[in-house]
Order: sequence, then structure tokens, then C-alpha cells
Amino acid sequence: MSSETPTETTQETSYLDAIFAALRSAGQKLDATRTWLASAEAAGTPGWRLQALSAARNAHGEARAYVADLEARLGRLGSGPELPPPLDVLPARLDAIRTDLKATDERLLRVAADAASQPVGQA
Repeated sequence: MSSETPTETTQETSYLDAIFAALRSAGQKLDATRTWLASAEAAGTPGWRLQALSAARNAHGEARAYVADLEARLGRLGSGPELPPPLDVLPARLDAIRTDLKATDERLLRVAADAASQPVGQA
């Protein structure tokens, strides 16, 4: 019989759920960022391009926040080799998300530079 109390078990489960939720949410926000960037790139008018770019930046910032939360939670549990299954695969997934964040960040900068080089309106 386990010496853990129901509260301790619930807290551990909640902690693990939070890790997987942060991972899932980071991926969803990165998908949203890419969708908004595609909209910004396809927008015919500068106003729409700037709105889509703003939404992409917001989603990207939220993805970064989820990644920071995930890094902190995983850091408290230990490093990759120390983590039990199924958590042992998370450091590699986190590295892939960081790579995706960096690529998306570069794309954001390119789209923003392009948007900044075009006139917004006429007087």
C-alpha cells in the first residue's frame, strides 16, 4: 500500500498534467503564430498585414511563456536521463519547440521588416 496521501497523489498528477498542458499549449500557440504569419504575408493591405502581424506576435509571446513554464517545471524534476518515462522524452521535445520558436521568431522579424518597408496609408 502506498504511503502517499490522496492530496499528494492529486498534486503530483496535477503537476504532470500541467507539464503536458504547457507542452500542448506551446505547440498550439506556435501553430497560431504560423497561421497569423501566413495571413500577414498574404494580406493585400498594410492595415490587415499589421493586424495579423500583431496577432502573430501575441501568439508567439504566449508560446514563449508556455515554454518558460515547461522549462521551469521540468527543471524542478531533473534532467533528461533522470526523468522517468514518459517524461524522459520531454527534453528532446522541448529542444524541438525551442528550434521552432527561433525559426518563427526569425520569420516574424522578416514579416515585420517587410511590413515596415511599405507605406501604411496615404495622406
